[in-house]
Amino acid sequence: GVQPLEAMLYTLEQINKDTNLLPGIKLGMIAFDSCDSPTYGLEQALDFVKGFIAHFNEYHEHEFQCKDGSTPKFRGGGFDQVVAVIGAQSSSVTIQVATMLRLFRIPQISYMATSPSLSDRDRFPYFFRTVPSDVNQAHAMLEILRKFNWTYVSVVYSDNEYGNHGFETLSSLAGKYNVCFSAPQRVNKENFRDSDYDNVLYNIVNKTDVRVVVIFADKSMTQKLMDAAARHGIIGQFVWILCDAWSAASSLSDAWRDESVMEGALAVQPMSRNLAGFDSYFKSLGPSHGTINPWFEESLKEYCKKQLKDESTTWTDTTLDITPGTATPGTFEMCEWGRGRGYRQQRYLHFVRDAVYAVAQALHNLQVKECGPGATGVCEKMRHIDGDLLRTYLANVTFNDEGGKPFVFLNGRDGPPRYSILNFQKDTSGHRYHWKIVGNYTLLNIDHDIISYRKGEAFPASTCATPCAVHQIKIQQREDICCWHCRSCGKYQVKVDEYHCEDCALGSLPSHDHSHCVPIPEEFIDYQNPWAIAAMAVASLGILVTVFVFIIFWTYSDTPVVKASGRELSYLLLVGILASFCVTFVIVAHPTSFTCGLTRFFLGFCYTLCYAAIVTKTNRIARIFSNRPISPHKTRYTSPKSQLVITALLTSVEVVINVSWLMYEPPSVTHSFPTRESRMLICEGLDGYSYMVGLLYPFVLIGLCTAYAVKTRKCPGGFNETRHIAFTNYTAIIIWLAFVPLYLASNSNSIRVVTLAISLSLSGLVQLACLFFPKLYIVLFKPEKNTKEVV
Repeated sequence: GVQPLEAMLYTLEQINKDTNLLPGIKLGMIAFDSCDSPTYGLEQALDFVKGFIAHFNEYHEHEFQCKDGSTPKFRGGGFDQVVAVIGAQSSSVTIQVATMLRLFRIPQISYMATSPSLSDRDRFPYFFRTVPSDVNQAHAMLEILRKFNWTYVSVVYSDNEYGNHGFETLSSLAGKYNVCFSAPQRVNKENFRDSDYDNVLYNIVNKTDVRVVVIFADKSMTQKLMDAAARHGIIGQFVWILCDAWSAASSLSDAWRDESVMEGALAVQPMSRNLAGFDSYFKSLGPSHGTINPWFEESLKEYCKKQLKDESTTWTDTTLDITPGTATPGTFEMCEWGRGRGYRQQRYLHFVRDAVYAVAQALHNLQVKECGPGATGVCEKMRHIDGDLLRTYLANVTFNDEGGKPFVFLNGRDGPPRYSILNFQKDTSGHRYHWKIVGNYTLLNIDHDIISYRKGEAFPASTCATPCAVHQIKIQQREDICCWHCRSCGKYQVKVDEYHCEDCALGSLPSHDHSHCVPIPEEFIDYQNPWAIAAMAVASLGILVTVFVFIIFWTYSDTPVVKASGRELSYLLLVGILASFCVTFVIVAHPTSFTCGLTRFFLGFCYTLCYAAIVTKTNRIARIFSNRPISPHKTRYTSPKSQLVITALLTSVEVVINVSWLMYEPPSVTHSFPTRESRMLICEGLDGYSYMVGLLYPFVLIGLCTAYAVKTRKCPGGFNETRHIAFTNYTAIIIWLAFVPLYLASNSNSIRVVTLAISLSLSGLVQLACLFFPKLYIVLFKPEKNTKEVV
């Protein structure tokens, strides 16, 4: 802690010499030792907080008053001029202090506290820092792991604010970098003994096969862990990845049991730069500096003890004399620090410099604003500086950092995310170890020519399993969740994440890499389909034959044979047969709501029209010839007009049924999936039983036709169509007995559609053949039978 304190003193000296910064104002400081303890640091902070209470009482709320009416002062008002706090170094101490300082609205700037929780503006509204948040450090660590393809890693973290948040951040980001942390170990600084650190290493060594260990803990815990590794000879087994809390304290390396345990380690540290001029300043300090820095003399004595012990075999504690001017063995001048050989500047001192300059620049901007341009000294408006006002100026400061680049607080509170990557390796002499900068991170850049592991060896691999192919998922092992074996997703499955597959919905198939589902190309029956062409060919033949029959009947409409068959009803029957053939072109058309509606309506309507005409005709004949000859009354409703009305009434029943059906269930198109790899566009209901609704009524008419045909079997020859009608009905029933099971059992939309079309065409052809062809034969080839007498 001596170097950062001296860095602050040195920076204050530079600021006070600068006539352009805070002209007429000198900055001073009061220092407290936190002993790197959150509770002790909080206790120390209470000292100057009492000064803030007095200051607040004087300028804001007058809650206290002396007996003589004067304003009470704490320690004579010596603490009243404090406007901001610099520190602390560790996150755990900083969080405790910041929690209290927010109550008194005191701006605080830390030069090393990196915990992500400190970025919470609600919890710490008056906190700033010149270093980046550990969220950025976690990204840097994970980038290093990805750079070396280390996917199987263990982690040791401290059980405090710094370590817990660091581990949480690493864990939350690990998936994006394809890193898995196995057997994480939490270290409790207050309660752990040496044996507990031994157990931490035991768990990592015996429960995992990792070769890389990330340590997210402060310097004392990390050092004890390294001591445990040295005790057990765990040297060269792991690559250690260290956080900024250790690398910043690298000057403590002399306390290690065995430096070789750390050889090849990598560390992430906020971008390190030398604080210009500080080396000369620090080396020039002698024992007399203790009047300014009370810890300097103690630090100097401890350092000299070690140096003189190493050089003198006769040295004892009583021989140490740090009185200036003496040069005998065991004196200050004999220390390497005093001669400048053992000193090494800590890497983060420039962050201290930035923190002090941030406050100075904010005060300067405040001076210009409140006192006016060109003003010098503390004007009346600066006698009391409100914390809220200073916080606003701090959030907007801009100045050049040690590297000459503009410094601004990121999001108005965090330092910019710039890191150095350090490697612990032997120096050129091969005798001593040191941290060497081998790269930097804003975007990760590592110089592989200067990075080193152990005696020139390559860094070891640390993976538990080979990466799975793009279409495979990981099946984790029970013993170690970071290890897995790969399994391919099913033929019809896609990979939803690293560990799960999911079935594609019907109508879609996995892409070639099983990353997403791809819609199956839509299939449908249209006029280009071979099945449709066959059905249309049969229907076209039927249409031609029907037209031919109609022409013959029209030509010979006055002959006895045609009259006996009932001309009007025959024409109506021909219309129904023609409609049966024409519907085929609707059925095999591209499915739309319109064509589906026409299909559902005319499927039953065509049959109804045909058999309603046949029923009417056979009923008329049955009524005429069953009437007793002695009856004086003529049989009613036998005229052509009456027959057409009766047929229309019978047909209207089917019209009502079909219209009601279409209103209840409007026609629409849907998709059918005959196989897992096909997607058919069909009419809604075509793949079920609903199309049978329109055929129920025609079946009733077929039964009535059969009954009347039997009833008229003894009528005179010209009117006796029993055999023809019966054969027509039997053939229709046979067709439908074949059609219905085939339609219901088939999974092929093509077969269902063609079955509907062909069945209508076959029924039409049967009616032509049975009911019209015999009469055509007489009309065309046996005209001698086409007489009134014969008929």
